[in-house]
Amino acid sequence: MNRRCRISGWVLAGLLCLLAVPAASAADIPYAEAAARARECGVLSETLGLVASGVEEGGLARDEGAALLMPLIEACANRFPLAPFEDKLAEGLAKHVPAPRIIKVLEDRLAAYRFVRDLLAPRFRDVDPELLVTMAEGVSQGTPRDDLKRYVAEFSSESPEPFLTGAHMVCLLGQSSFDYALTRDMLEAAFAEGGPLPQWRYFIRIVLVGRQRGLADADMAAAARRVLETGGTLNDVSSRLGFTSRSLSGRVDSN
Repeated sequence: MNRRCRISGWVLAGLLCLLAVPAASAADIPYAEAAARARECGVLSETLGLVASGVEEGGLARDEGAALLMPLIEACANRFPLAPFEDKLAEGLAKHVPAPRIIKVLEDRLAAYRFVRDLLAPRFRDVDPELLVTMAEGVSQGTPRDDLKRYVAEFSSESPEPFLTGAHMVCLLGQSSFDYALTRDMLEAAFAEGGPLPQWRYFIRIVLVGRQRGLADADMAAAARRVLETGGTLNDVSSRLGFTSRSLSGRVDSN
């Protein structure tokens, strides 16, 4: 009995020691190794070149170079699209943003992609890459996570293309502080008619112009719902609200 207790104590102590060991960080990985791993993952040579130039010219410390590449390596390991991360890294370096700020942005983006992946995975056997990017980039740019949770819970059984269009609407409207309850009312009417057509992702343009004209969000949503209930278009919404839109191009022109 005492022997068992001693063994259990050793096991517990060992587990506590393991928990006390910090996870490997970018600082533990030499820059050359990080660059090699990024290259193997398929990070663009142009992106690697930008980081390498910063390191060689002294604008970046070697550990900063490694830290900048780590989010891209993690994105690769998670099978996330690399382009959004590469673009943000290149943009930051081009604007001479300090490395720690770029790293924070990339890590926040990783968190957004993990959130969306975990949200979609239980409901879809294969997550559409465009849907993943749409929703994750939406979160990165301010779409409330609760809006996406509610949207997925209520509409994920709908057909893929209309569901993608609805996701665009939720993301863009959410970034503009448009009440999700209003968005949901519109989408409910749209899916009852087979789902919103791709042009409806540009409804945000109507909202922005309508707000400039002093229209209430609820009134614009009500007009859109009435149009969606009859399978109408964005131009029909514009007419109801008293201005015209070039909806398919995403531009809105007022009279």
